Amino acid sequence: MMRRLSPLCLLLFLCSWANAQKMTTPNGWAYQVLRSGKGAQLSSDNGALTHNQLSDINGSVLVSTYQIGVPDYQLIAELPAAFQSAFSVMQPGGKYRFNIPMADLQEAMRNTSGMALPGDYAIWEIELLEVLPPRPDGAREVVKIMESGGAEAAYKEFKLLLNSSKAYFGEWEVNQVGYLFLENGMTEEAITALSYNVDEHPFSANAHDSLAEAYYKAGEQAMAKKHYQKSLELNPQNGNARQMLERLR
Repeated sequence: MMRRLSPLCLLLFLCSWANAQKMTTPNGWAYQVLRSGKGAQLSSDNGALTHNQLSDINGSVLVSTYQIGVPDYQLIAELPAAFQSAFSVMQPGGKYRFNIPMADLQEAMRNTSGMALPGDYAIWEIELLEVLPPRPDGAREVVKIMESGGAEAAYKEFKLLLNSSKAYFGEWEVNQVGYLFLENGMTEEAITALSYNVDEHPFSANAHDSLAEAYYKAGEQAMAKKHYQKSLELNPQNGNARQMLERLR
């Protein structure tokens, strides 16, 4: 015969569970553990590969790595102090939800003008996929050289860093570099970077879609069509690829 909890016991259990969920980071952010991780908690001496999503209090998604299926890398020591505090409670394999006070979010996104969100906080969900050595973000390093030394110096730095262990280049970072070159009129260099991404991530719909765009802007329609088709094959929900293939008919 199954034994049932008395209403009082159930109430005490629920109150205890609710209180256990009311956790805060060392700097005071409220957070929940959506899935427990294992192993040592992070420190500023680590790099972190994550999937994450930022939403407003109404559930509107502002930024999400899930939408394109490509994780993001962070060198924890380079993050604002408030975000370093959030990372300090994470463990590999864990998933977390943080309430980011608006003042901290505005400080972290100070280069983004015109951002006005409802409420006093934003919601940040993050999965810690892997703990990595503390290397700088390769895309950010290339951007720095672009700003200080120009396009040719940035491309040279990209090739040097890509063939070294001095910076981290995952799919997301290489994609950012490819678009950096594309936006600065360096179409051939963009194709080189984005082709590397496809070689490294042949089953990524996003990698093929980005390379297709570079080929399209270079006027190489056959190659653009090839990679848009591959992107759509890998992700039938890719409306951009479908629209571009209609245009390329």
